[in-house]
Amino acid sequence: MMKKILTVFILACLSCVVYAQDNVIDEIVWVVGDDAILRSDIESQRLYLQNEGQRFDGDPYCVLPEQMAIQKLFLNQAKIDSVEVSESQVIQETDRWINFAINQMGSKEKLEEYFGKKISQLKDERKEMIMEQQTVEQMKRQLIGEIKLTPSEVRKYYSQLSKDSLPNIPTTVEVQIITMEPKIPFEETDAIKARLRQFTDDINSGKYEFSTLARLYSEDPESAKRGGELGFLGKTSLLPEFANVAFNLKDPKKDFSDRAD
Repeated sequence: MMKKILTVFILACLSCVVYAQDNVIDEIVWVVGDDAILRSDIESQRLYLQNEGQRFDGDPYCVLPEQMAIQKLFLNQAKIDSVEVSESQVIQETDRWINFAINQMGSKEKLEEYFGKKISQLKDERKEMIMEQQTVEQMKRQLIGEIKLTPSEVRKYYSQLSKDSLPNIPTTVEVQIITMEPKIPFEETDAIKARLRQFTDDINSGKYEFSTLARLYSEDPESAKRGGELGFLGKTSLLPEFANVAFNLKDPKKDFSDRAD
């Protein structure tokens, strides 16, 4: 149990890296036993605690994942030891929190707006959270009740150990990310093709120079400065779809508005 807690503590600060990702629907921050801790779980916990006026000692996106991971360890042990809590007490505590939160926010509607969820959803989430908290507390009391050593005895024991006898356990990290590839509608693809064909017609008719259109519409700031000139690049340094078309162009006035992802 202690080894698991130490491992979780080592991983705590690494959870901050996950929050550097942008445009992510949700993601698995940690996996403890068979349970996953999602980014959305951490955000919900942050909002709950913030609503109660709790301040965080450090970055909440580092502190909360650590606390939740340690809690998962206790919950896994509680399953093994068949630790249970009172259902009626959990419901009573859930109702008390809902009423307190409504009074804090001013109305049910404002509470739902703050969390972005319906009261029924908040109640279910809070009930599960309280049940887990009470289970963890009961598990802690059970573990502490079995301890016969004092803190000074523990310190004395480890101070007498040779450093060579302590194993060097390397830090390991496993990161899992849930991603969603966007589906581009055919209408948008057709609109882009039509715009590219219009650019081609304007260039072929002499209405505009290629360099002028590149400076005006290119989304690459570097090549736009040079009028669309990419410079000397090897074929392997470009996307295959683009390179296959670009390096096979023989007629400079060829319609190159074919799709290249």
